[in-house]
Amino acid sequence: MKNLWKKVMAMTLAAALAVIPGCSSGEKESNGSGKKETKEADGKKGVDEPIQVLGVVMTMDHTFQQQMAAGWGLPIEYNGQDVKIDLHVEDPQGSIDKEIEITETYMKQGIDAWIGYPLNGEAMAPVAEEMKEQGTYILTEGNNIPGETMGMVTDERDGGLLGGEMFVKWWKENRPGETPNILVLDAPTSEAFQRKPDAFVEYVKENMPEAVIVGQQDAKMEVEKAMDIVSTYILSNPEMNFVFCGVDSNAVGAMAAIESSGRDDIAIAGCGGEDNILPYLYAPLTDKNGGYAFEVAYEKSAIELGYLMMMGAVQLVMDPENADYNIIDLGFTALTRENLDEYVNNKNEWLEKIGEKPLDFKK
Repeated sequence: MKNLWKKVMAMTLAAALAVIPGCSSGEKESNGSGKKETKEADGKKGVDEPIQVLGVVMTMDHTFQQQMAAGWGLPIEYNGQDVKIDLHVEDPQGSIDKEIEITETYMKQGIDAWIGYPLNGEAMAPVAEEMKEQGTYILTEGNNIPGETMGMVTDERDGGLLGGEMFVKWWKENRPGETPNILVLDAPTSEAFQRKPDAFVEYVKENMPEAVIVGQQDAKMEVEKAMDIVSTYILSNPEMNFVFCGVDSNAVGAMAAIESSGRDDIAIAGCGGEDNILPYLYAPLTDKNGGYAFEVAYEKSAIELGYLMMMGAVQLVMDPENADYNIIDLGFTALTRENLDEYVNNKNEWLEKIGEKPLDFKK
């Protein structure tokens, strides 16, 4: 089933990229020597010859990563000119070894910029140093790489603190008099991401000392893993009444486990604001104030983030002296049922740019 899901996600990305001019989702044809064919050109990069960009996602299992990659492929105009770009999108499927292998392969072929999600910044450091020596720009989303050219401005810790603040406010308004017993789903192997659930726990302990953290478990950012963990805790810790998920893929799994158990008193919150989680926010809470409580959403669409990352790469190649080193930014926003429509409308504007159908949760 998992392999089928990956194939479907890959086909979805290929379809999205197919509608974007000048975008490819794989390696160019080889001349037999292992290096891709390139035209001899002495002209300016981006004008006379294309900028060669390698985009590496974390895994295409995540909607956010799919949409970010589609954003990479949007047409770029700079200083009144359409920019020529050859984009190569690769998926290491959550493996740092594959990510390094993919990067080394494209380095041999020659790339102007590496953009994407470093699964482990320290592990990528040696190959990043080689890219720097070759003159390749490095732009990261999520984890950082030592010596990168540009990196995410947004600190994931801020998202965790916002989540803690939202939780304390929500609980006092909706479940006063009850003791919160919270399960936290995290992913400690991703150093930048882990700052979010850790900050959530820190905030809640400081501002609601009566709250109990019944567990903090590594759900590996996977739907199935989250489902298994939450199902186990429902049986072993029946007092659990809230689940905080550091990523929306875990929130989907947690909701499935809760709904399957029939426990309508367990509430949940996630992080990311991905498309597949929004229907839960459109649905009302249960009579016992269980269900989806709120979402720590990224302020910008994943598609917009991808576009900004590519714009950053273009600036570095074509106009490095004037490049905006703070361009890779997402920010966080408190997403609730009150501002959900506005959030979806913004998402739909970016979905339209990549040729995708708008989201409609009111059918």
